[in-house]
Amino acid sequence: MGTLALGIAPRALAQTSPKAPAKPPASASAAAPAPPPRPVHASAIVRVAIEIAEGLGEVPPGALVAVSPLVSDVPAPKGDELAIRLATHIAGRLGVAQAHPQPATLAAARAVSGRAASLVYVQLEIAKGELRATADLYPVVSNGWERLRNPAPGPRAHAFTGAPLDAEVRTFLQPIVLEQASVHKAKHDEADVLAIGCGDVDSDGGNEIVLATRTRVVIGKLRGGKLAVVRATPWSELASRAPVPMREPTASVVIPRGHRGELLVGMTDRGAVAVDASLVTRRQLTGLPIPGGDGEACAVPSPEIAAFEGSGVACAPPAKGEPAAVLPVPAARFDAIASLDLVGKDGAVAQIVAAREPTGKIRLRRSDASGKSIEAPIDGAGAELALADLDLDGTPEIAFSGDFAETDVLAVWSWRPGSGLVQRLRYPTKEPVRAIAACPPEERGLPALVAVVGGEVWLVR
Repeated sequence: MGTLALGIAPRALAQTSPKAPAKPPASASAAAPAPPPRPVHASAIVRVAIEIAEGLGEVPPGALVAVSPLVSDVPAPKGDELAIRLATHIAGRLGVAQAHPQPATLAAARAVSGRAASLVYVQLEIAKGELRATADLYPVVSNGWERLRNPAPGPRAHAFTGAPLDAEVRTFLQPIVLEQASVHKAKHDEADVLAIGCGDVDSDGGNEIVLATRTRVVIGKLRGGKLAVVRATPWSELASRAPVPMREPTASVVIPRGHRGELLVGMTDRGAVAVDASLVTRRQLTGLPIPGGDGEACAVPSPEIAAFEGSGVACAPPAKGEPAAVLPVPAARFDAIASLDLVGKDGAVAQIVAAREPTGKIRLRRSDASGKSIEAPIDGAGAELALADLDLDGTPEIAFSGDFAETDVLAVWSWRPGSGLVQRLRYPTKEPVRAIAACPPEERGLPALVAVVGGEVWLVR
């Protein structure tokens, strides 16, 4: 990402009288108010605006921000409104700019930039489940002679970023009807699968499937009704044996957002590590990574009780002392856990945590930015669970395994504030559900659910 630095020419400094030191220009802070602080967890629009503003660097006060008409691989009946919303957020993050009130081509944006100090032009796209923005900072030529010499000067700074679609962005697009989801099944050849993950491991724009078994970690693609293994590495090459393993091994897989080029894997028989896309260990973790936590929170096993207990802790080992608690858990002891940063239609972010007690009760907790929280239970659930907003409507879904009326089931419920838990999908299974995970939006901007059911991988989308 490029930056544009502004300063005073050395010759101008040399002309300053030593008896009367030059005063700094009229309060830079008044002309360029500091942008709002960067939120820890934010919606896609806010994240894109932040990263565009940071990527462009210093922008002269009085800039105009204009956004192109939306190009989308998903029907977008309110695409112009989305473009205006993003322009407003970018102008706000820059702190020194104003947003153009309608989408515009670059030529039209140049024409209306008028007396603006500069032009920030953003090309907006939705592709493969991402909101993508490419921004350029252009000088505005107001002098007639200069316009004749160079009517279309090139950009001085450039930035590009993207973020997965969420409920706020989806309000401008065609809605998703969750009840129309279908199941795609693919065979796999892995024995003793303990955990599954889903995400773009190699940053190629498509999701990969990651399986953690008792013996190895596998990265694969769903092709032609089969999980095609792209890469596999035995646990013995990734992590050393745990001094005291759990009675029954448990594992987890997390593929962080942001294309950091790594994925997190852990098993109670071994340790927990961050590995790169080639499955080479980069660093150790404090515990098993908690799905949905983007690698920020890990759960520490307690072999003596054959479960986990306490809060989720920072995954990075501290220089000294115990790792900091970063994720409150709604159950004192649990054998399965997931979290979700839920983006609402208004862009507000709430944290959802689900933990299953060894007795089979799932405890849910929702906390908003004000610190207010509500809880709800689900009785008789199996040991596999995942959290996601599968229809991107701002309401969380919890997917879990279960044994209902002597039939194994993959169930999906929505947790709607004010109306409680509502079943949305239910798939009877002939074999037990071994692992569940959420996939970020990809094809047609749709999130998905992936599960290992016996010798098959099920993709629900």
